[in-house]
Amino acid sequence: MSTHKLRTVSVVEAVAEQLSEDIFNGIYRPGDVLTETQLSERFDVPRQTIRSAIVMLLHDGILRRERNKSVYVPLFSEDDIRDLFAVRRLVEMETARILCSRGILPEGAENAVRSMERLSDENSCDELLKYDYQFHQALIEATGSTRLQKFYRSISSEMRLALTYFRSGDFSPSQMAREHREFLDAIRSGDSSAAVKACQIHIEESETFVNQTIHAQRERMNPGRMAASMPDEADL
Repeated sequence: MSTHKLRTVSVVEAVAEQLSEDIFNGIYRPGDVLTETQLSERFDVPRQTIRSAIVMLLHDGILRRERNKSVYVPLFSEDDIRDLFAVRRLVEMETARILCSRGILPEGAENAVRSMERLSDENSCDELLKYDYQFHQALIEATGSTRLQKFYRSISSEMRLALTYFRSGDFSPSQMAREHREFLDAIRSGDSSAAVKACQIHIEESETFVNQTIHAQRERMNPGRMAASMPDEADL
């Protein structure tokens, strides 16, 4: 029987990973305030452990802190989305070009698309977003570039957070499956220009949808509500 070396993680890392997954899965939503006391009680760990985990998530961009305020899940602005998706284009369009030039069609990306295609429009958005992440991660890994993968990881948390806005919008899993299939088929064709164009269209459609959802959310929110709801650090 073959043996597998397990990755050892600290309590701080374990808390940070679970908290980030809770955010990606919608347990905590954009605008929600998180306090050390609340999280310490939930995870049954000291506040110092929570404080260290929060620092990790602040670095990843999936939590933010305003001066003299508690940390909160960010509600992205249009500028945030514009900047994030501009970086996505640079990375993923180049990835599409590399895969085409080398004749690579990642099995992981194909499996992710097939999983999407099996979903019905009544399925959970969380499942769809999981397969979406697996799809794009498989493309990046297939380039074999350690630096490209490292850079992609540095923005992947913010990208996953941005895509959670699909949870609040009127999305169609079947339509998203078709978009990913078209993108993958363009890579399969070996035509770099077609693959890069398909990637560009896919990312632009995601950006448009996210921006529309954010705009709708902001219209429903009372201006200043989020900032006013955040307690001072003395209340933590």
